[in-house]
Amino acid sequence: MIPSWPAEALAPLRVANSYGLFAVMTAARYEIEFQGTTDGRTWIVYPFRYKPQNVDEAPGIYAPYQPRFDWNLWFASLGGWRQYSWVLSVEKDLLEQDQDVLSLFKSDPFSSGRPPIAVRAVLWRYWFSTPAEKAKTGAWWDRKLLGLYAPILARGQDGKIYAVAPPGVAGAR
Repeated sequence: MIPSWPAEALAPLRVANSYGLFAVMTAARYEIEFQGTTDGRTWIVYPFRYKPQNVDEAPGIYAPYQPRFDWNLWFASLGGWRQYSWVLSVEKDLLEQDQDVLSLFKSDPFSSGRPPIAVRAVLWRYWFSTPAEKAKTGAWWDRKLLGLYAPILARGQDGKIYAVAPPGVAGAR
């Protein structure tokens, strides 16, 4: 526990206090991940630049850079897709292969082949692996798939984009 006496001692001078933007953090780490498919069966991940995704990669330090897209996805993961409807817009833009949106990711997994016919956003819960797990497997993270975060968007035969599946319980928080 961090001692409170330094902030209390400085409080009369009004140069420090115990207020913090995140005085209380969430107990769990939720992450939204975007995936696309060219066949409706195999889902391919859009890799993030800064967020946890690969369980074998160590958490990064990016200060003083603020990865706004990744940061806003964390906030969205704490609510439902109706509250953060821009997540659905990202799905649509990925389906349309919008270069500005694709530039927010580490790479475009569909750049050398067919474009995706559908895109979805799924929700994961992450936690750090134990020291014993880290020593045994090399994994920094453990994670559990919670389900769909938002409806799946797909391009129909007519070229229009449709929602083809309702979100599961994951986005209902």
